[in-house]
Amino acid sequence: MSWICPVCRKEFKNRNQAHSCARVDLEDHFKNKSPHVREIFERLIQELGKFGKITLNPVKTSIQVKALSTALAVKAKRESVEIEFQLDREDSSPPVYKTFRISKNRVLHFAVLRTPRDVNAKLVDRLRRSFELASQ
Repeated sequence: MSWICPVCRKEFKNRNQAHSCARVDLEDHFKNKSPHVREIFERLIQELGKFGKITLNPVKTSIQVKALSTALAVKAKRESVEIEFQLDREDSSPPVYKTFRISKNRVLHFAVLRTPRDVNAKLVDRLRRSFELASQ
């Protein structure tokens, strides 16, 4: 059962989950960025939508993409898109540049996407697995 914050109306997996109630417009993340940054983001969202219902939650530092809980954080940079996602094991092949074990069964992955072509079948498969974990 999900919980909706009575202040900001954002939906969360857990009751009283820590979060920021600040409202940020999605478009603010793409101001002063190269046009291909938005293209990368749109390609990501197009592929992620194939997994099922997703929710975009723009916050100050990123755009959180949620299934049942947050499965992906997207950070629009001037010339690229950085993403963070969790898997149950390490997979450090490109475009992943760093991993960090956060628990026995979770590894946080950091990747940089420089063109829409970086949203390829291998990355999409990893993101599908991340969404499956977030939906448990």
